Amino acid sequence: MTKGRLLTNIRSPRGLLIAFSGVDGSGKSTQVKLLQERFRGLHRNTKRVWCRWRPITSLPLLTILRRLGYAEVHPTSSIGFVETRISQKGALASLWSTLTQVDNFIKTGPMVMIPLMLGHTVICDRYVLDLMVEGMADLKDQPGRTRFGFKLLRFLPRPQQAFLVRVDPRVAFERKPDMPTLSHFRARAELYNELADRMGVTVLDGSMSPEAIHDEIWRRISKDRMAGVAG
Repeated sequence: MTKGRLLTNIRSPRGLLIAFSGVDGSGKSTQVKLLQERFRGLHRNTKRVWCRWRPITSLPLLTILRRLGYAEVHPTSSIGFVETRISQKGALASLWSTLTQVDNFIKTGPMVMIPLMLGHTVICDRYVLDLMVEGMADLKDQPGRTRFGFKLLRFLPRPQQAFLVRVDPRVAFERKPDMPTLSHFRARAELYNELADRMGVTVLDGSMSPEAIHDEIWRRISKDRMAGVAG
């Protein structure tokens, strides 16, 4: 499969799209804030979009799964974390995957596409890589498997720059325990590492200072923008 193809096939219309990915507590929200401030200093219209699954079309199925004991909602510090217990090989898993990714497309698509068409800079705190990692981790899918539901995410705009802030899962868990256990963080970190290269995502060392990470991000964005002007 062509490198970067999994990320999305649709190029961003007019505006600039930048995506940040990583486990909760990796520091990506800090980088989003720093980048917003940088762009605002240049008097550029900027919009932050937080992309995380919330049940829409999948809500009836989620309700049934909870009643049957096949899904649990864990209260956490900032989100309600849903964990399912369904066989990854059955039709139910395929249905669940499709509905949750339809939810992601319905929620994320307009929030990203509309400001892009208006020529704004959109900075995503979590994007396609994160939506895939969460879905795959829940069903315990291997990185080489791409269900139909995940293919729907290809129709979201492709970011000009996509970054993965990589940190030790233990550090992330200590910073922000938004999932029940450290093993949840580790499973997702492994998927991020496996998928990042396939999806053409730039990996950043999250152990560096926030300022050093931001400088590297800005260098890459500036280089990409200059290349676009030259092209």
